[in-house]
Amino acid sequence: MFKPIGLNHAVTRCWGGIWVGIVSEIWNHKNRVVFENGRVDLVEVFTVVQRKTWSWVTIKEKSTIFSYSDWCLEPFCCMRYLKV
Repeated sequence: MFKPIGLNHAVTRCWGGIWVGIVSEIWNHKNRVVFENGRVDLVEVFTVVQRKTWSWVTIKEKSTIFSYSDWCLEPFCCMRYLKV
């Protein structure tokens, strides 16, 4: 699937989760706009992606030591703390 070179397994899984979170939320948002006469709201998409990916990372990776606000402000720094 998604394998960046030189990253540990936890960070690679995190990137995969971010990718899935982004794609799935864009898809879901598009469906709401098309089928439920919703409005395009990029801020909502971004916020939901942040929340979904943080939830996924904190559940999947037991080594997480960062908060949701840390994740929103500095996700790349947070990923440095993930252990294999």
